[in-house]
Amino acid sequence: MQDVQVCSEPKTFTIYGVSRTHQEATNYSEDVQALMNQLWGEIGAKKLPHLGINHMIYSFNDEVIAGVELKPEAAGIEHSLKPFTITLRSYAHFKHIGPYDRLCDAYDRIRAAAAASGLKVTQPGIEVYGHWNEDSAKLETDIYQSVE
Repeated sequence: MQDVQVCSEPKTFTIYGVSRTHQEATNYSEDVQALMNQLWGEIGAKKLPHLGINHMIYSFNDEVIAGVELKPEAAGIEHSLKPFTITLRSYAHFKHIGPYDRLCDAYDRIRAAAAASGLKVTQPGIEVYGHWNEDSAKLETDIYQSVE
């Protein structure tokens, strides 16, 4: 079983995507589904060249962002996706392998590892989803959670 790594080397993510404010009375899964539908609708409609790796960013002030890394040739195509650049100064990293509905277990491990290091989790947090696999036990999600 993989351990949580606490890192102090800055890591920057630059993606193009869409965002919305999370509503307190709703599940984050509703945000994810709505934003991914909007994101992939635009990618499909504009035929934007991309790397195919989804990112979810849980940012400050309840902002939730869904995005992808675009290939350089996308620069010449007009689209409505916004650029987002997020740099994590200090963060915990964990690679979750398994179904998405068990991501909560990964976050429990991250919180425990941060606490054991005298740190607390903060925003933003980033989920980077590997390529789709029909076998949910083989799905890979890298989680990068800010700590201080």
